[in-house]
Amino acid sequence: MRVFIFRGLLVIILAAAAVCVYHLFVIQSNYVQAEEIDNLLAAYAPFDAASVPKPQKSNDPESAKSEQNDSDTSMNGVNHFILDVKQDLNEDTAAWIRIPNSRIDYPIVHGTDNSYYLDHDIRKRKAAAGSIFVDSRNSKGFTDFNTLIYGHNMIDGSMFSDLRNFSDFGYFSNNPAALLYLPRITYNLEIFAYIKVKDDDRIIYSSSNIELNEFIEYVRSRASQYREIQLTDQDRIVTLSTCVNDLADSRMVVLARLKLAV
Repeated sequence: MRVFIFRGLLVIILAAAAVCVYHLFVIQSNYVQAEEIDNLLAAYAPFDAASVPKPQKSNDPESAKSEQNDSDTSMNGVNHFILDVKQDLNEDTAAWIRIPNSRIDYPIVHGTDNSYYLDHDIRKRKAAAGSIFVDSRNSKGFTDFNTLIYGHNMIDGSMFSDLRNFSDFGYFSNNPAALLYLPRITYNLEIFAYIKVKDDDRIIYSSSNIELNEFIEYVRSRASQYREIQLTDQDRIVTLSTCVNDLADSRMVVLARLKLAV
């Protein structure tokens, strides 16, 4: 009887060990894959790493198009590196986001649904880290009042994990802007709020038009970090969203206004 018990326990222990080894292998493989993607994207990334331009008063995209030039990265012209990513890696590439003093420096894709890029990388290969992607309900070209951009909160600090830094008052105060590169336009992102919301928040994640004053008051009243900003009906914003790892139905969100870069 003892022999059978011993053998049973041994089988259980070996099975548990095998499961642990498998999970460790999967985790390690995910890290290797993420590092491979980082190295791949480094060859395409815009080279003006530290500069965050001052905003321009005009919001008219046509004024930016008229000033195009042939530089690889232009504040008001053709961003060839995005066209290269679009051609070489993924035709769904819509933009590139860079937040100074963070690891957030990635291309943004715009697919046909909100599930595919949760677990597919920029090469459309299965990947736990997924991609940074625009809500499929949003219009092309960031023309909606509120364009939603999603990314995973990865344990290794990649993707949108560094959005959590904006919960700190010092970081929020010292990092008021970021960059959003489109193929032919570059925008300055004027960051004005950090907020935690539910994943079904009707104001933040709404696909329909929200009255401007209602939106502003809602964000101001709930934001843990907020910077006063004068939004108008002509302004457009982006909402950067990622999960809160210890709360399955919660999201942390950073909001920013689009301004043409100079």
